[in-house]
Amino acid sequence: LPSLFAPVEIENRLFIDGGVTDNYPVEKLRALGMDIIIGVDVQDGLKNRDQLNGAFDILTQINNYRTINAMKEKVSFTDIYIDPDIEDYTVISFDQGKAIIKEGEIAAFKKLDQLQKLIDGEGYHREKLPAVTTDSIYLAQVYINGNENYSRAYINGRFKIETPGNVAYTDIRDGINNLQATNNFSKINYEIINTPDGAILEIGVIETTVRNYLRLGVHYDELLRSAALVNLTRKNVLFDSDVVSADVILGDNVRYNFDYYIDKGKYWSIGFHSEFVQYEKQISASFLEQVTDIDIDVNSIDLDYNDWTQQLFLQTKIGNGFNLTVGAEYKSLRLFTETLGTNANTDQRTIFENSNYSSVYTNVLYDTYDNLFFPSSGWKIDGDLHIYLYNSSKVDNNFQEFSMAQVSVGHARSFGKWSLRGDVLFGLPIGNPGNSSFDFYLGGYGARRINNILPFYGYDFVSLSGNTVMGGLIELDYEIFKNNHIILSTNSVKIDDYLFEKSDWFSTDGFTGYAIGYGLETFLGPLELKYSFSPEQSKGEFYVNLGFQF
Repeated sequence: LPSLFAPVEIENRLFIDGGVTDNYPVEKLRALGMDIIIGVDVQDGLKNRDQLNGAFDILTQINNYRTINAMKEKVSFTDIYIDPDIEDYTVISFDQGKAIIKEGEIAAFKKLDQLQKLIDGEGYHREKLPAVTTDSIYLAQVYINGNENYSRAYINGRFKIETPGNVAYTDIRDGINNLQATNNFSKINYEIINTPDGAILEIGVIETTVRNYLRLGVHYDELLRSAALVNLTRKNVLFDSDVVSADVILGDNVRYNFDYYIDKGKYWSIGFHSEFVQYEKQISASFLEQVTDIDIDVNSIDLDYNDWTQQLFLQTKIGNGFNLTVGAEYKSLRLFTETLGTNANTDQRTIFENSNYSSVYTNVLYDTYDNLFFPSSGWKIDGDLHIYLYNSSKVDNNFQEFSMAQVSVGHARSFGKWSLRGDVLFGLPIGNPGNSSFDFYLGGYGARRINNILPFYGYDFVSLSGNTVMGGLIELDYEIFKNNHIILSTNSVKIDDYLFEKSDWFSTDGFTGYAIGYGLETFLGPLELKYSFSPEQSKGEFYVNLGFQF
């Protein structure tokens, strides 16, 4: 469709919408011998001066002068002419399909008598056709052509289908969308060719020449506070299918992210990730005394948290859905406060943690959620195991290796405008961590994940802790109108050190929290306002979250 969609290229020919040359080809149908023609006129009408608000409106108006004038003659070739009232819609009213169809039904029922006369008077009868329905096809092979910088393995990896075998049509659609989402191809055409040995999926691509990208973003949450993102991305730097991405994050807490990734699709890909994250948070002194075994003579302190992480990893796909990552990590972790200074001649900082950790890790991720923040269908399974091999501050203290293992399983299902979501989480240590730096810390909402700091309604950030956790979340989401959500949430958790080693762990009291919130999907990301409370707490918590997490 000119000015809206790019032409489709097939065998070196460019194809555009047939309406460009003939928007109502009734004469051609008569010439082919059609005996009864029922026509529906769905073209735009002419707009007045006040309704022409842009270049697209003007281009459409110019085209409509020709087609509306031609329609006066074409109607005479039509047995039954149906003209729905779609004055309030345009050819790009994609999100109003149900309303447009309803107008078509209203207009068609007005012609019901004429339709009945065709059957009664002409004796018209159409043989009943067999109902054939299928939602999948047997694909023998996938052919790819037009690719130069992006390998067949890379394209197959994004497409996420296995051949030979049965493949759902929805999987083919999702594969095309995944490939388009990479922004590496200016055009993607595909064709299913039936052969005696099974169908062949032929994918033709035209690679984009754009290699550099500049992206901007904003975010706000109650932990990391306000942040503005500047992202620079460059593709095909050293190798085909590689990408370099650098984030500079300015705001209340200056941070950075750097990524280099060589994408080999379904084969083992290699990546490097570096990041620095920091925040300052007022923490209850009694809470810190439990965690650090340090006596504190004040009610609360301002905790400074600094994390500098380097990761080198390999990544591949297992089957059609699971992503497997294995890698090595070096982490510098520093926690301190300036609240407890004693005199001007000494260091004013009280340091709770100042160590460098080395570890190896593996992660398995399966994610079919249809929406990152407001999923209404799909599954998400996330498992992680970190094996810590070294701690710089405990070399002389006989450091012992330990591991932190965790898995979360989430599922979402929709019922009309209602969606129900559930999530369960298990996490525990293997061995003796020796300190609480990698314990699970629960509370708050909206911030990106930092180590094992996790959201939990009813409590402020970093309010509950332990090296073992077992919890669950249930949310009921009502989409009152498009992209606007009312969400009711409840979560419950048991968290303690070595919880499962205690004989009464199942009967011990846990922690609960509830939340009611409003969420709006915007081009900047979600805007969420939530009020949460807990029967164990004397006051509630307000959370504000704006924009995508980074």
